Amino acid sequence: MNLSETWIVGEDEILRGSKNKSLFFGGVFILLCFVAIHYSASILSLFSNNINDIPYHLIVYLVVLFIGPFIILITSFDSVSSEMETGSIRYIISKIDRTSFILGKFLALFVVFTSAAFVVAVIGQIYLYFSSNVFQIEKSIVLWVFSSLFLGCFISIFLFVSTLSINSKTSFIMSVVFLGILVFLFFQGDDSYLKYLTPYFYGVQNMKILSGFTNEIEYTKVLTSIFSMLLYKTVFLSMSLVALKRRDL
Repeated sequence: MNLSETWIVGEDEILRGSKNKSLFFGGVFILLCFVAIHYSASILSLFSNNINDIPYHLIVYLVVLFIGPFIILITSFDSVSSEMETGSIRYIISKIDRTSFILGKFLALFVVFTSAAFVVAVIGQIYLYFSSNVFQIEKSIVLWVFSSLFLGCFISIFLFVSTLSINSKTSFIMSVVFLGILVFLFFQGDDSYLKYLTPYFYGVQNMKILSGFTNEIEYTKVLTSIFSMLLYKTVFLSMSLVALKRRDL
């Protein structure tokens, strides 16, 4: 792996890739989170006598959990398959290492959505400040870290699917099916061990920290979920690298 090559691929993906699609959908993600905060806060204020009780950070995190994967899918499903379809990947990998190519693609998407998660965390903090005149910087940081880890899992998943696909249409269908399987496994209930195979399970594990019920937090589970999401990304990135290296381009 060459870091300079990885950076070149990542920079090219952000600034040129699919006409800046990643930046566009990063903006859409921020907009959806903003709308969710605004309207959910307005609705919740009707049922709460104390506006300070509205959990802005938790609202944002729920949006990340349930909308984030779909935005990631639309953004990343063709990140590699489009290069396969046009044949441009043959020229690219003749100039750079395949490992740098995959990591550069991942880095670009991760930087965009980590930055989007940071903006969303700041928006949540602004709403909290104007509603209760309170700063909760630590919760904003926790929201940003958890959101980035969770979204990173789906970036690595759809990057892997895109690497396996021969064209963008196939990649999109496979990505939708894969996401559907993950959602299905997550809703199998506490008695099923299959839920441990989904990023959703580890993302939900972190909700109590953002809910404000600190007496109910099991920090061992939180640390385990963080480690699991890091492992999840590592596994899928590794599989993407193996899949690309085995392909006859």
